[in-house]
Amino acid sequence: MTSYRWLGQILVNAVSFVLIGIAFLGFSHSTLAGEIPKAVTQAIADLIPELQPHSIVATPISNLYLVSFGVQLAYVSSDGQYLLTGDLIEVNSGRNLAEDVRRRFRKEVVANLDDSGMVIFSPTDIRSTITVFTDISCPYCVRFHQEINDLINAGIEVRYAGFPRAGIPSNAHDALVSVWCADNPQKAMTDAKAGLDIEDSICNTSIDEHMEVAETIGVRGTPTIVLESGKMIPGYITADQLVLEVSMESD
Repeated sequence: MTSYRWLGQILVNAVSFVLIGIAFLGFSHSTLAGEIPKAVTQAIADLIPELQPHSIVATPISNLYLVSFGVQLAYVSSDGQYLLTGDLIEVNSGRNLAEDVRRRFRKEVVANLDDSGMVIFSPTDIRSTITVFTDISCPYCVRFHQEINDLINAGIEVRYAGFPRAGIPSNAHDALVSVWCADNPQKAMTDAKAGLDIEDSICNTSIDEHMEVAETIGVRGTPTIVLESGKMIPGYITADQLVLEVSMESD
């Protein structure tokens, strides 16, 4: 395994932030499927002894196992002699088997977010729930929010998680904190995204946790939308497109 050490270091660099986020959220590492060959677990232990995989599952390809470090994936042969990275596509269906694993992980992580720490716009009858990582100063976040009533009317609950693009500390973070700490966070969110001044406020919020979750699941910008299925949509799409996406995922 010595010749693979450089790849092990790349994996360490790629997944360390993921596993830190998992630990922060209180997730335990679990090995899925039945019997995993010892050579597979040994290969992973040799490559990156300081990290534990979130899951190991058999793939449809004989003697090939998918090892998940959150949304970072690798494939290891049953004899532990070969390691691949990247996506695994089922040609006939076009299904991305690697993305299926990522979706399950995102679904688990996002579902673990506490509603009480989010700014939520909810219809009377909830058909589906989406989680949106947002920032006040993001133009496309503003466009998304301008259509939020269309989503509400379609039965889609919108859970906003804070993701200040400039990081913490920053003016963007302070603005989000003021929204979260307002007497009426929903109104403050709408006013702020309409360019109106809102009162500066400071209180304990879950925005730091939201940033950890965003990093864990691979959020790179705003808005980023995560559906109930775990599918992640980076960037802005119209309300009509989003309603269609939700319908397709629900079928």
